[in-house]
Amino acid sequence: MKSNLAGWLDRIGVEHPKTVARGLAPVAEVAARADVNPPAPVNFVVAGTNGKGSTAVFLEQLLRASGRTVGTTLSPHLVRFNERIRVDGEEIGDDEIVAAFERVESARRGVALTYFEYAILAAFRVFRDRDVDAAVLEVGLGGRLDAVNIVDADVAVITSIGLDHQDYLGTGLEAIGAEKAGVMRPGRPVIFGAHDVPDSVCQRAAELKAPLTRNGVDYRLVDDARGWSIELRNGRRLRVGERPKVAADNAAAALQAFAMIEPDFDSAAVVEACRQATVPGRDERIFRFDRRWILDVAHNPDAARFLRERLDTRVACAILGLLEDKDHAGVVAALSDCVDRWVLTDNVASRGLNADELGERLRIGHERQPRIRDAIRYALSTTEANDVILVLGSFDTVAGARQELIRAN
Repeated sequence: MKSNLAGWLDRIGVEHPKTVARGLAPVAEVAARADVNPPAPVNFVVAGTNGKGSTAVFLEQLLRASGRTVGTTLSPHLVRFNERIRVDGEEIGDDEIVAAFERVESARRGVALTYFEYAILAAFRVFRDRDVDAAVLEVGLGGRLDAVNIVDADVAVITSIGLDHQDYLGTGLEAIGAEKAGVMRPGRPVIFGAHDVPDSVCQRAAELKAPLTRNGVDYRLVDDARGWSIELRNGRRLRVGERPKVAADNAAAALQAFAMIEPDFDSAAVVEACRQATVPGRDERIFRFDRRWILDVAHNPDAARFLRERLDTRVACAILGLLEDKDHAGVVAALSDCVDRWVLTDNVASRGLNADELGERLRIGHERQPRIRDAIRYALSTTEANDVILVLGSFDTVAGARQELIRAN
């Protein structure tokens, strides 16, 4: 028998990118009726092509270390829906989510809501009920038309702009940048976490008179073997010996966003965030079966290149599964110089490719193992102790592998 939460998830349907085009009026109407907007006294909105989850979690930990109660939304989830709604770093339980869904439903009054809109409104309901001090809200897709964008961000973060979801966001970096720039608000600060800022982002910031703070220009990060150091926009310099468990650029963007509301923060908060901020499936490293495993939801070329920059060793075997609308060849090309063997596996999502279909789209030597369990077994049979095995691609692929590996522990 399904739990009440499972029944609710069946009822609200499935998440699909096409729903982002419908606009914000319906979800804004229900949010106003339910009195859940804004979800907290201080609100951060995190948009971008890659690095949103890592940035959101590092920011969450900075806020917690400074003594604030924090509500966080993450999207999509890796294994279970509860990952999408957190308070003080802990996932909300089934009963509390169901209660939030019921209150959203009572406020809906016939207004049609998508899966993501239900999820966001339920999160806002939880945050209001828990009386959190701050909310960190990860955009699901794009920015301008994403349900999170009903909130007027006190500080907006755009982590990066890359080519992904082009059917919905536009075919070039400028068009995608314009969509993600939709999270900006007049006169309120926005952090850009990558080095290459599209003109569309700069133009929108100028139009809104929103102070744009750019990585490498307005704040500067040095990441080396001793740790990392940062010079913030206000001139404050900080040396952190503790390395973050997330990518340093994402940690730095979160820190600069945090400094916008708390410029005189205690540096101990940064050390604590470095120790505590982790996101399953994002450069996650575990040891199983005498092998070193790296799990990463890199599913577009920019994410794969970013992953390549962080790899400090050759990959003996890479297990890959992707959705049909991705740049499959681009993902492989970004990592081809450091991977000895590729294994293609089925992606079980509604838009997923099976191993044979993926193989037909790639021009690489590869093994096809439809089931993730068999892909793992094959990888083990062709590697030796202490070899690195990489699992990457879509969330469903990484989640399936992670469950298999954790179950085996």
